[in-house]
Amino acid sequence: MTSQVMTTEQLRTQRKPDDVEASFNTYRGFQAMSHMAESLANSTIIPEAFRNTIMIKDRYDQQAKKWLFRPEHNPNGVSNCIIALNMAQRLGADPMMIMQNLYLVDGRPSWSSQFIIAAINSSGRYSPLRFDISGGDEEIEIPYAVTDWVYNQATKKKEPVEANQVARVKNYKCVAWVVEKATGERLESTPITMEMAVKEGWYQKNGSKWQSMPEQMLRYRAASFFGRIYAPDLLMGLRSQDEEVESMIDVTPEPAPQEEPTTLNNIKRNVVKEVLGSEPNQTSDDVEKKASSAKKPEPVAEQAPPVEKEAKKPTSAELKREYAAKLNKAETYAELNQLHEQFIINKELTGPHLAYLKDTYTQAKEKFKPKEEPAKDLIVGELKRLQEEAEAMVQKNKQAEGAPAVNEIKSNSIASGLKVSIENAENLDALAVVAQTIRDSKPSLTVDHMAEVLQTYAARKKFIEDQQDMFAGVSDVTWTDKAIADIEAAKNQDEINFIFTDPQFEEQSDPDKQRINNAAQKREAELFG
Repeated sequence: MTSQVMTTEQLRTQRKPDDVEASFNTYRGFQAMSHMAESLANSTIIPEAFRNTIMIKDRYDQQAKKWLFRPEHNPNGVSNCIIALNMAQRLGADPMMIMQNLYLVDGRPSWSSQFIIAAINSSGRYSPLRFDISGGDEEIEIPYAVTDWVYNQATKKKEPVEANQVARVKNYKCVAWVVEKATGERLESTPITMEMAVKEGWYQKNGSKWQSMPEQMLRYRAASFFGRIYAPDLLMGLRSQDEEVESMIDVTPEPAPQEEPTTLNNIKRNVVKEVLGSEPNQTSDDVEKKASSAKKPEPVAEQAPPVEKEAKKPTSAELKREYAAKLNKAETYAELNQLHEQFIINKELTGPHLAYLKDTYTQAKEKFKPKEEPAKDLIVGELKRLQEEAEAMVQKNKQAEGAPAVNEIKSNSIASGLKVSIENAENLDALAVVAQTIRDSKPSLTVDHMAEVLQTYAARKKFIEDQQDMFAGVSDVTWTDKAIADIEAAKNQDEINFIFTDPQFEEQSDPDKQRINNAAQKREAELFG
């Protein structure tokens, strides 16, 4: 046997690495994509969300009246570059173009409007995208509703107050269109009008460009609508940046105007002002005087029973006044519930009057609940505030003495995790658990990061409380109970049969269906013997 001896040149050729395609499909392909992403993340030309280093606030310069920034490592830069490379590979586009036109709005990726137009024009399927704009020769008035949450001193909660406003805009209309090269057919987008912009809430948002450059925004929105209908694969199911921004609901309370930077003490003072409805240094008499001057709901007037000239059925307004007077005079919780059962099935009451009685019932229940002690809450809050100020002073003294300061990177990581936990809290109980975690993590947080976490916590707490107040007066009467009440009040067989023809009947459980059948049989026996 002869052994084959490999030369040095053959060994060098054998060890030469093969070309590997960067992709998500194989491990080596993902490694190649990771190496590419690391190189891109070190660049300063790409947007900051894709860089390895980002600029964060360092300190506030009192003389220059501005924040000073310092570089910090971005743990998400390489990962974001990998996602951008994958999107560029799927679209067959340049990675730099993808990163320059990809925006993150509240954690959701979105395209710039210019990229959407460029993607459609460069796809080769259609003629260049064109826009037909008509109108603009006259102004029209478009009404829209605005809802504000106003604190009601009588009910001790915030209630929605709707107001109607009118916007004067020009009657522009824009349609985006192309000619499909394969068929020669003209394809058009949904017409975008200024009336649509007002009714969808795009026009009246603060800082909206619909007010300053309506024709340009009409073209951008028409292009986005066209892309989602005829070329969704080019957009990968993403909306434009403007649409994502306009779809956001701002639940953050508006900060008070200030010339100094937002500090922990300022945030605590604003929270106390929001809770008490006054400045922290105001007296209780001032607060009470301010609360008494707030708008109160119209009191229920008790009227003497009218002189019966002739027997007639009471109107809905008369029934509302009668039930409201009884609800306010109820002395026990059982009596209150009995009145609730009576008016909830009264078919003579109109919708607005029934809603008024439900709200009156909710308010009447408050007097049977044990009274809270607001003074105790104020004392606890004051002690907590003093404790926090003392801890902040101790930390400041330690730093002044040369003691090691809080690790900025670790503090930023903890603050980011706390913000995510706050946003994921679905109720006040879950938010209370997060509050305990915030208190435990306070030694590891800087003053600025603690201020950001507290601001996020206050905004989330306000949002959850507003949601609870919104549904506080909703009645818990089920469809089955309402159906049984209608059957008991039925005057003939047709009214009984109408309940069984309702599609909701088939969605009820078997025990509920049996209850309805028993009520129907009983009513039929009463009517026909």
